[in-house]
Amino acid sequence: MANDKKVLIIPCSGIGKPVGTVSRETAYEIIDNLSKGKAETVCLALLMSQDKETVDKVNYNYVITLDGCAKHCAKKNTEECGKVPDKSYMILKFAAANPDMKPRGIIDIGEGGKALVNTISSNIIMDINSLVEDVTQN
Repeated sequence: MANDKKVLIIPCSGIGKPVGTVSRETAYEIIDNLSKGKAETVCLALLMSQDKETVDKVNYNYVITLDGCAKHCAKKNTEECGKVPDKSYMILKFAAANPDMKPRGIIDIGEGGKALVNTISSNIIMDINSLVEDVTQN
């Protein structure tokens, strides 16, 4: 029987902060262009409100959280639902390590922000492939 587990990418909402936009854009880049059906996302607001279907989905699948700032909203809300994320990323750490890839703004992250999204996505896709390989071997 095939294993139907996926990797859920849960980005922060980060409204009002460029790193929040980078977090969401990274999730979309992975899901839409890089993961080839291995990853999807859930709405953080539904997770925060303890929506049963969302909580069940999070607890069943592998989870990678993407937090824009030190508040760790995606990670903390995932943990509050009973799931320790399989991997957690802090967008600010990537931004600090790549100062030439600075997001321009909230609505338009610019070329620097897009480069940051690509850098982060490349790192995360390796973790997704590793998690999915573990799933198929179990």
